[in-house]
Amino acid sequence: MSKLVLPLKESVGVPVTPIVKVGDHVKRGQLIGKPDGLGANLHASVYGTITEINDQAIVIEADEEQPKDFVKIPDTDSNLDAIREAGVIGAGGAGFPAAAKYARPIPGGHLFINAAECEPILGHNISRITTDAEQIIRGAEYIKEIVQAKDIHIAIKRYHTNTVALLEELVRTHDDISLELMWNRYPEGEERAVLRDSGLYKKPDGENAVLKTTELPYAANAIVTNVETVYRAARAIENREPVMSKDITVAGRLNGDNKMVLVHKDVPVGTLVGDVLSAFPNMADYGELIMGGPFTGHSTTLESPITKVDGGIIATIPFPNLHGEKVGLLACACSATPARMKEIAEKMNADVTGVEWCKNAVVNPKTGTAKCKNPGICPGQAQTILKLRKGGAKTLLVGNCTDCTNTVMGVAPKLNMPVYHTTDFARRAVDMRIMRHILPENNE
Repeated sequence: MSKLVLPLKESVGVPVTPIVKVGDHVKRGQLIGKPDGLGANLHASVYGTITEINDQAIVIEADEEQPKDFVKIPDTDSNLDAIREAGVIGAGGAGFPAAAKYARPIPGGHLFINAAECEPILGHNISRITTDAEQIIRGAEYIKEIVQAKDIHIAIKRYHTNTVALLEELVRTHDDISLELMWNRYPEGEERAVLRDSGLYKKPDGENAVLKTTELPYAANAIVTNVETVYRAARAIENREPVMSKDITVAGRLNGDNKMVLVHKDVPVGTLVGDVLSAFPNMADYGELIMGGPFTGHSTTLESPITKVDGGIIATIPFPNLHGEKVGLLACACSATPARMKEIAEKMNADVTGVEWCKNAVVNPKTGTAKCKNPGICPGQAQTILKLRKGGAKTLLVGNCTDCTNTVMGVAPKLNMPVYHTTDFARRAVDMRIMRHILPENNE
């Protein structure tokens, strides 16, 4: 770790304006950038010297010796101000400034702590709970007070039995905290799915309701926040600690042919992917490096930096060569975008003949992004598959959720259409079963 690259824009909102200059020596935790509007403060993640400032990032050359102490955030009038000063943002990937989210109260509402670890392979949220559960619980209580919620719900997949048992023991003395046990399927952990499956948001007839694609959890008088975000908020309040690091899951073809999943806690923000992977000198040949999870992550490079929102680095297996096979893409609002799917198809040497969205996807015509009408509940894919086949597709590349993929497998084999999933190459790299049919354990 010699050079660190800290992007000026790591959160929703505006980029920060640097308040340092080239040649300055900075300390770990020192404020180096402030936003003029919605955004989050940026702090140095190491002791070092500023070697470059451009319109994208601040570059720091790290000192050889790195003291463990850090510059604390200033005293504040409130816990909310401490979270703002510390530059806490949504660590689950959304990157919304936490202070801005918590500044909107939900009197008598529900605070959800999202520990579902929605993406497969990733494990850093669960790992953080096992080592810092008590501080996370305290952080949840701080946020509950800030937003004026009446209770706290921790959403976690039930198959994490040891972590569930740990939390059950800790919340036993908290009458305002309960666990929401979720199924082991994707996209359990999407915030609207968390609210729907909790049973706290109802239709007039009493059935569980799902928010509209245009609605935020505020519409259900609720706030959903990632467990690492809560941990960083607690560190800001109790330790006066700014956000200087990120928890990362590192997985895939890391040690020869061995498949490994490791958790690196407190990786300094700005650390290059190549420096993280330098710990594995015997990496096997890989297809690509994914930043994030296998569903919604994106391809990355050794020169890319870790930011406050990144959660994983996955080295996939090499891609198969389809030798120009005509492939139809079936996109899902909860997974890879069509652009990302085309990138994967190109790496497979496939000829894309058409793109269709799942029927539940509501596509924004301006951005091309989509949201699912009912995350994880699939209406069936026969029509879309038949349309892709009529357009010339001989093979399918899908990016669907667990339920959608299950319905694909009810149709594609009957049409003699082979199926690849965008997550196959990451899953195979860690010896995880590829997604096709729903198994009983998905609903245990």
